[in-house]
Formats: sequence, structure tokens, C-alpha cells
Amino acid sequence: MTMNPTQIPAPSLNPDKVNSAVPQEREYEIIVVGSGPGASFAACMLAEAGHEVLLLEEGLFWPFGNPSNYSREELQYKYRNGGITVAFGRPRVQYVEGLCLGGGSEVNSGLYHRLPDDIRADWFVRCGLDDMSTQVMNAHAEAVEKEISVSLFPGEPKPPAKRLKEAAESIGWKAVETPRWHSYAPGDLKGQRQTMTRTCLPRSVAAGALLVTDAKVVFLIRKGRIWEITTECGRLKGNRRTLTLRARHIFLGAGAVGTPALLRRSRLGRRAGDFLHLHPTIKVIAEFDDPVNSPDLGVPMHQIREFGNNITFGGSISTPHYMTVSMLAYPGGLELIRDKWTHMAAYYAMIVPQGRGKVRVLPGCRDPWVTFSLSRRDLEWLAFALKHLCRLLFYAGARRLYPTVKGLGVLRSVEDTERIPARLPAGGTELMTIHLTSTCAMHQDPRLGVTDPWGKVQGAENLRVVDAGLLCTAPGVNPQGPLLALVRRNIRHWLEQERG
Repeated sequence: MTMNPTQIPAPSLNPDKVNSAVPQEREYEIIVVGSGPGASFAACMLAEAGHEVLLLEEGLFWPFGNPSNYSREELQYKYRNGGITVAFGRPRVQYVEGLCLGGGSEVNSGLYHRLPDDIRADWFVRCGLDDMSTQVMNAHAEAVEKEISVSLFPGEPKPPAKRLKEAAESIGWKAVETPRWHSYAPGDLKGQRQTMTRTCLPRSVAAGALLVTDAKVVFLIRKGRIWEITTECGRLKGNRRTLTLRARHIFLGAGAVGTPALLRRSRLGRRAGDFLHLHPTIKVIAEFDDPVNSPDLGVPMHQIREFGNNITFGGSISTPHYMTVSMLAYPGGLELIRDKWTHMAAYYAMIVPQGRGKVRVLPGCRDPWVTFSLSRRDLEWLAFALKHLCRLLFYAGARRLYPTVKGLGVLRSVEDTERIPARLPAGGTELMTIHLTSTCAMHQDPRLGVTDPWGKVQGAENLRVVDAGLLCTAPGVNPQGPLLALVRRNIRHWLEQERG
């Protein structure tokens, strides 16, 4: 894997190159819907190959760091519904989606993983995906890593990660540093997150692509050889206007919820939204005697993968605002965060579940209806993961732990972890996720997927998906790295077909 901590940071996208005006109602060669990692990477490849590209983003352009990273204002302005979106079930799973130019790359921690080889082999056999050998996918991954500057941190781990790492190593568990989409100049330990507005989108503009923000695609219809795209422009700025655009090719990257919702509204992709996978995640706030937190902490990069890809432990966003949300069930929790947040940090346990979900559209509802059902085994795995994470945190020096399970209470010792039940309760367990996948899964059999092995929507000409909905299953790691390798594979295949 490419690890170059001395690359020169890329410049941000020039605001003057982002068009918030209404695009012309004419025929375009290619329209890309959305601007998250998959969509931006696809737009860049297509534009640099000489194709005419119009990219439509529902959100607005917020230059990186404005609002401040991981702040209350960032939640309000860069996330869909202020970060309050829920997959309904027992228990419910809160999920978050970026709603801004650059999508999730602008708001997440940028942790990067390649597609695990056991997952790749499973997709190759079970879903009939061609050209998916280890050698081929590693070649795509290496190209992605060079283009977005994937790097290890050039300094010592921050205190929350260091404590977790050292505690794991002391009992013989596997602790690994996860690389990030970051670029570091010599002597610079802060670096720059290599978001889409620093990497693929500036290159897209330089190659001639047109970027339009505040443009929500609401309906698609095929008329002869052309797609007509009904688009709402100006909704966020209060000057809404509906217009019809036309394109020969459409690449959908509106996200694992937005893309299947658009397909279902348009009566396309018969099974769109039927295969939602995600990584249920439970959090624990740990309180230490010594200071571990600071305003520039960021997200810890070390993960504990002692149990393979099925269970992962790591550090989470630990700003006071984010930790406050996790402490609402505890009396005096808000005052504790206010007074002692520098002695506190957030951690998580994440599993790959048996459960599945769906994305549906309901008449008269602006947002899709998302559901997810966890199995009894999933709740047992979450309990197992929570117990082992809590024990590990006590080994790391924690004095008190606050799990997001109502009624469990504060844990003050390793012995208290025995209070964690063998199966977490469906009611009262607070779960979240930032990894939603597989709602437009690739499969050679249209009965078992939504897109073909190259990302084309089954039964629809010149309509392709380029977001995490493509993934056949939840990969057990942050899906953005696997997604970009797949998008590169699929776009190169499309370009070769177009050249004849």
C-alpha cells in the first residue's frame, strides 16, 4: 500500500469554479448525480478521458474547515437533517450522511482500507463479478491510493489511540494503524485531509466538468436514447425552480439511501433498496484520571481487529458536542462533559451483522423510509463486542465507562462488565453507523441484485451506479476504499466499451 507522508498538500477547490446557478436545459453527454467519493472519482475519470460531464450536487459547497471540523455547526450545515437520520427497527440505528459538495469525504475521518481478500473472493464466486482477482483489485487500489494520497500518520498516536493500542498489545491483541486520506508536508503533523474538494473535483473542473450545487434530482425517465432528469434547483437557497435536463448517460452517486430512493421513485431497478447492509456500532464514553482530549484531537487511527473483520474496536469523534449526544441517558452527563471533557474520549465497537434492511419511498414524504432488522445473534455479538471493549478500556486506564445502553449504568471496574447481558436489549440500546452499503448491489443475476457486475442498472440502458450501494455486502471495513477501487474498475471498463 502506498504510504507517502511527504506529499505536497493539494489546494482546495476554487469557489469560483462551483456554479450555484441553474444549468442550461439542454442535452448533456454525461450527468453525474451526487459528489461523494464514488461520484467525484467517476466524474474525474470521465472528464479527464475527454467526456462532457455535468455534476449535480444536492447540497452546498462549504470550503474545508468552514464550519469547523466535528463541530455542532458542521452537523447542522454539512449533514443531511443535521445528522439526525434513523434506520427504524428494534433497536433503531442512527445513521449519518454528508449533504455538501464532496459528500462523506468532507465530514468523515478519511480512514482507508482495501477490500479484504476474503470479501473479494466471496463476491467473485457468489455474485459472479468478473475481473476481481487479488492482483487486479490491488492494482486498482494502488492507483486510488496515489491519486488521493493515502498516508500513515508521521507522528506518535494521540493519547486515546495510544492507550487503546498499548492496552491491546499488553494482552496480545492485534492493534493496527489505519491509513487515512491525508497528505503531510515535511514537519507538518496536522496535514490536510484529502477530500473530494481537494482531489477529484478540482481535477474534474480542470478537465472541463461543470459542477452545480443545490440541485436535487427527483425523477428519471428514458425517452428513446435520451434520459430526462427532473431536477429541483435552488431549494436550499429559497429560490426553488424545477427544470428538465437531458443526458445520454447517467452515473448515480446519490448515496446508499438516495440512489435507491431515486430509482424507486422513477420505477427503475426492480429490487433497488432491497439489500441494505450496514455496520451497527455501539459507543462507550471513557473517563480517565489524566487528560486525554484536546480541541485538535481528531479521530484516533488505531483499530483493534483481534476478531477479524467481524468485530472492530476503535476511537471515535470526541468533541464535547458529539460526546454529549452519547451521554444523554446519564443523569448529570451534560455537566460531566462540560466540566471534564478533556479527561474523556469516545470509543466504539462495530460488527458485521446478519441483519438486513430496506430503503423505500412513501407518498408525500420528502425523505426515504429506511428500516433495518438485527437478528438475535447480532445483539449477542454486540454484547460480546461491548464487553470486550469495556474490559480493554479498563486495561487502558479508564476509571469510569458510560455505554450507550439505557439502564446498564456506569461501569467502574472490570468486574462491572459482567453486568453486560449476553444479548443487548432491543429496546434501550443506542446504535449508530456511518457505513451504509449494498442497496444497489452488483450481481450477475437480476433477481439477486440491482446492478450488473459492472455497475449498470439491470434493465436500463446507459444508467450506472457509482456509490456504496454497489457493494455486494458490508465489507467489515470503511467502505470508501473498496468503493473507489470498484468505481475505477467499472469506469475503466465503460471507457473501453465506449472506445469500441
